Amino acid sequence: MKRALPACILLTLLFGHAARAQVELPPITRLYEPGNTKPILVSISGLTGDAATTLRFDLYVQGFAFTNAEAAQFLIAGSNDGNLQARATDPHNKSTLVSKAYSGASLRRQMHAFADDFIQALGRKGIAQTKIAFKGENSPTSEIYVADFDGHGGQAVTSDKNLVAAPCWVPGHMALY
Repeated sequence: MKRALPACILLTLLFGHAARAQVELPPITRLYEPGNTKPILVSISGLTGDAATTLRFDLYVQGFAFTNAEAAQFLIAGSNDGNLQARATDPHNKSTLVSKAYSGASLRRQMHAFADDFIQALGRKGIAQTKIAFKGENSPTSEIYVADFDGHGGQAVTSDKNLVAAPCWVPGHMALY
C-alpha cells in the first residue's frame, strides 16, 4: 500500500498539470456547406408534363437551379412523346455533355436515367435512379415498401402482416432482413 500511494500522487500531478495547460485550437471551417453553396444554373426547354417535373426535382435536390437560356451554365433540351430524347450542352464552350434517346421504361425512369447521365457527365454520381425503403403502417401491422428516391412508385416488398421493427438492406443480396 505504501508503494501505491506515491504512484497515485505522481499520476495526479501529471494529469493535473496537463489539465491546466490549455491549447488554443483554430476554429473549424468548412469549404462546402449544404444550403450555402451556389446552385448550378440550368435552362430546360422542350420537355413537358411529368418529364419536366421529374427532371426539375432530380436536379434541384442535387444542387441545381433553373433560369433562362441566357443566364444558364448548362442548357437541357429534349422531347418526350412516349420516349425521351434529351441533350445537355455547355453553351460557353459549345460542347455537348450528354445526347441520348431513352426507351423501354416508364417516362419517369427514362427521366431519372437522363438526370444521372447528366450529373455523371459533370463528374459526380447521380442519385436519381436510387431507391428508398420505408416502413408503412396499417395498424396493428406494418410492411416494407420500396420506392424511387423521390417517393414515387412505392411497392410493398413484404406482405406477412407482422410488425416491422427495424428493416435493413443487406449489400449484395436481394433480401431485406
